Amino acid sequence: MVQAVEMGTEVTVWIESGLAVATSQLSGRREIPLGAQEVVLYSGASGLNGIVVTSRRLLGFSSRALTWTKIELGVNEKILERKILPTFILIRTDHDLYGFRGVNGLWLKEALGVREKVHRLYGNDYGAVFITNERVVGFTPLLGGFASKPLDVHEQILGVDNDNGLILVSTTRRTLVLGSRLSGWEEFE
Repeated sequence: MVQAVEMGTEVTVWIESGLAVATSQLSGRREIPLGAQEVVLYSGASGLNGIVVTSRRLLGFSSRALTWTKIELGVNEKILERKILPTFILIRTDHDLYGFRGVNGLWLKEALGVREKVHRLYGNDYGAVFITNERVVGFTPLLGGFASKPLDVHEQILGVDNDNGLILVSTTRRTLVLGSRLSGWEEFE
């Protein structure tokens, strides 16, 4: 007899008197202090991980690593988009892309080019793809981190699809494939 279990949120996150607090059944209560002038902009949780976005930092909590980890934001860096999925978190700012892997509590960072603009973010439980005016940038929560493929000047994106845990990006000249068990992009003409 097989029983299906839906993966719910394992983490609860809240702010109290100068602290970001996370609890999970495995870790109990874990705290990380906030700075005196640090303003909390957002907090949330899904699946394995929780997040607190402040005016200066990104604070990620992993119920698997049982700890908070942080990454500093640049001066005047502005949060433009966030996506919290059960196994990872993505943050897009005006300068960088950030990924938090809930399985090991690591923050990863990918710099955007000076003239690079993100047009679209597509994500599912297995990974995510940022489509920019210069490249496609993929993120998988299990292997590696960010992986990118440059787009030719005249190459247009035709579509982004999900097929059995793979993200397929079709362009006018090729198909790019990203999956949770791949360490980067696979390319097919």
